[in-house]
Amino acid sequence: MRRRTTYLVFAVTVAMAVSAAPVFGGGGFQKDPDTLVDPEHIKTVVTQIVAPDATIGDTDLTVAGIGTDPVGVNLSSDPFPTQTDPPGTLFVDNTPLNGDCPQAAYPTIQAAVNASGPGQTVKVCPGTYAEQVQIFSHTHDGLRLESLIPLQATIKWPPAETSHHLVEIDTADRVTLRGFTITGPFNSGGCAVDRHEGVLVRDGFDEQIDHNHITLIQDSNPGLYGCQQGDAVAVGWRNFPTHPGTARVDHNQIDEYQKNGIQAVNSGTVLQADHNVITGTTNALIKVITAGNGVVVFMQAAGVVDHNVITNNRYTPFPLSTGVILDEAPPGSSQVSYNRIFNNDSGIETDTQNRLDISHNDIFQNLSDAIDICGEPLFGCGFATGIVVRANDIQNNGGSGIALFGASSNLLKSNHITGNGTMPLAPDSTDGIRVDTTSTNNQILDNHMQSNVTHDCHDDSSGTGTAATANTWQGDRGDTENRPGLCTPN
Repeated sequence: MRRRTTYLVFAVTVAMAVSAAPVFGGGGFQKDPDTLVDPEHIKTVVTQIVAPDATIGDTDLTVAGIGTDPVGVNLSSDPFPTQTDPPGTLFVDNTPLNGDCPQAAYPTIQAAVNASGPGQTVKVCPGTYAEQVQIFSHTHDGLRLESLIPLQATIKWPPAETSHHLVEIDTADRVTLRGFTITGPFNSGGCAVDRHEGVLVRDGFDEQIDHNHITLIQDSNPGLYGCQQGDAVAVGWRNFPTHPGTARVDHNQIDEYQKNGIQAVNSGTVLQADHNVITGTTNALIKVITAGNGVVVFMQAAGVVDHNVITNNRYTPFPLSTGVILDEAPPGSSQVSYNRIFNNDSGIETDTQNRLDISHNDIFQNLSDAIDICGEPLFGCGFATGIVVRANDIQNNGGSGIALFGASSNLLKSNHITGNGTMPLAPDSTDGIRVDTTSTNNQILDNHMQSNVTHDCHDDSSGTGTAATANTWQGDRGDTENRPGLCTPN
């Protein structure tokens, strides 16, 4: 999302036509066209028109940022918990003659899944299984599908696919997928509305996806890198809005995806994503034509995104990729907290959102803004109100630390914002906290800002608030400001 120059951009074409979609920009914001909001959602009437209670966080005495909280996962030192094989466990081995898994009775994962009943366990012996795995129907409720040895059973996209999803959980609840290497690339044959995804949950609830390495969910044909597909994990079936899902996605290593690391969509979908390491692609050609993102929650899905490490989501033509995007979640349902988000184009973006918590994140060394809150229709955003941005440690990002665009009645409190604004842009465009002319009734309280390149404190609005702005600035510390009275020198 973002940047200071107005753009009207269409998706890049590389040896094929990629679906064209505008990117909204101007005044510091660009929106990934893949996350454009349904116009009907933008029209939603917001009933909460007052800013959150100013006392929120008063009892939180911890330092800004993640502090000593452990984030991410190291799969080599933090393997999944071992358990005794329950009676009736089914074993899979596609190399039965090598003697490493004599108890195995099934040569393919799908055969064992088909034979399993509710609550059974399927354990997969080491090897590479070039097959798509489909866990369909409530016959498999409670299924535990596990790699016998962590990461040594590989589920790999076969050359001839039967669907667009490598592992699919459909109309089965409480399924566990644990300890696998899950890998592409896939042979799509062209862009498709039904996106290619490494793991898909649809019409399934309370799933557990943990301790996997999910990688290379990208097209085998570089000429198709521009297709908006290649999500490592998808909860809810995109483009089919009546198919939600719920899942906890935790302690996974997710990397080298073409589009999104984790994606949650559709009303009724709930994602909990925690303790993952989510790393964008190192493929330079993908970065040129596809703007990948770390975690995307939108289309009325809800999400709790916490204790993850999210990095390297970059789009090289200009800053468009984002660490975390959370738009359109049900009011008060979602939060982004205790994440370490760095080296992306931008850190966190939210729009068309009422009541969201963004707190205790470390956001640093992103190319553009650390946090964008957008309620500006000209940028493709709906309302942005009731959002709490609190106790984040925001340092050394190229754009502003926190930027508000047409955002009203939000609370920015107790953030530590230093050294931002190093991106070479137009004058007076990168600040510690930057509020545009149409952002009103926001409470900006007790933030500590220092050494931000243009201003520590910047507010372009006009009204009866602090320093003749339309917002309340109180207890903020900073050495530079675009008008007297916003902040107190350090």
